[in-house]
Amino acid sequence: MRPLALAGLAPYLRFARVTLLKLMAYRMRFVTGIATYAIFVGGQWFIWKAIYAQRGAEAEIGGLAFAQLTTYLAVGYIARSAYFTNLDSEIATRFQSGDVALDLLKPLDPLGQWLAQAVGECAFRLLFFALPMACVLVPVFGVLPPAGDGWWQFPLLFLLAFLINHELNVAAGIACFFLEDITALTSLKRNLLMLLSGLLVPLHFLPEWLAAALVWLPFAAIGYWPVLAYVGELGAHGHPDIVMVLAISLGWLALLHFGNRCFWSLARARLEVQGG
Repeated sequence: MRPLALAGLAPYLRFARVTLLKLMAYRMRFVTGIATYAIFVGGQWFIWKAIYAQRGAEAEIGGLAFAQLTTYLAVGYIARSAYFTNLDSEIATRFQSGDVALDLLKPLDPLGQWLAQAVGECAFRLLFFALPMACVLVPVFGVLPPAGDGWWQFPLLFLLAFLINHELNVAAGIACFFLEDITALTSLKRNLLMLLSGLLVPLHFLPEWLAAALVWLPFAAIGYWPVLAYVGELGAHGHPDIVMVLAISLGWLALLHFGNRCFWSLARARLEVQGG
């Protein structure tokens, strides 16, 4: 007989597996995504190359040499391609279609079900999106291997980035129970995450007062801290060390998770199904 804990996880593991198989049926759209991300990185590479060229071959900006900044950008986009999910839109779609009523009838925790779906999508993206993208970006842009302790810090912080990003998606999805349509909200959220997570530009390149505020927000844990760890900059050039970064990330993860549980309780109490 399987342990009770494992038996309790079985339904959620099946949800993760079904999500993985469903995405495999439509994997061709991710091939175009690889080209899109390559264009993003390539465009920024040319811009930063011109900036560094004006400062000299050995120039550093914000403690990063050109090769490090290229690695920062490429690894940041590769990581995002893996942890990014459309869960917020899926939750909203099920609410608008009335299918969320069926979810409430299942003897499962909806938040656990949504996490299982996100895990399945992340597994697919790692295998069929992030890995092929790395095969393109690493040789083309000369991406460096992890520096210093980045070999173990990056995977750990990537896991926290995935979980924090998931909790933000859940919060946006549950907001549909109150707003009825979150199309504009999800679009705003995704664009803000690109900037506030340090994906477009390292946060310490921003004005000092703005960077000092942003590094304490959960968005930094999604992109900035993991990639900064990869290039070996945690604990250097005035950046916090891994202990401080883990404390900030875990604190936000706990706050967002329990906040979402409270948010879900409120949403379920006032559920009004639009369709069905």
